Amino acid sequence: MSTIALYTFGLLDPAMEPAALADLAGRGDEIYSAGDHAPGFLGRAEEGYDGDAVHQPGEDFGPWGSYVLPLGLTDLAGHDPHAHIATLSLWRDVGSARLFVYSGLHREALQLRYDWFLKGSWPGHVLWSVEDGSVPRWSDGVANLEALALDGSSARRFTFGSQWGRT
Repeated sequence: MSTIALYTFGLLDPAMEPAALADLAGRGDEIYSAGDHAPGFLGRAEEGYDGDAVHQPGEDFGPWGSYVLPLGLTDLAGHDPHAHIATLSLWRDVGSARLFVYSGLHREALQLRYDWFLKGSWPGHVLWSVEDGSVPRWSDGVANLEALALDGSSARRFTFGSQWGRT
């Protein structure tokens, strides 16, 4: 058996209106709280830390590893990769992660994503299998997202929309 890791990455739109930024910030805590109680949720990198929403490369997340950014994405169109939001979470299975992402508060926020984030050529998320009892690391998420952007989906790394993400 294995569990499923989910890494998300989005660049904040530098032209975002202050009201939209306030809306995004206001929804964040509610969405995290809903995720904490979602069926199949096993944990996220922010657990047990100071709750600061701004993370710096190299910041230590214990078993989740050091915080890193996907600087290997080739099409950031000159945008600052530090103006971003990234998440790393662990789920019992793909279905549990999908149910959370595409329902409730997260679904509502997802429908507004282009009010907050740039639409890039890179994928906004990646999933991969993690051995039971293991914790995914930030570097795993970045490596899988970069490989997905470069080589596409496979049985090792995939999106919800790929054939491997529909199981």
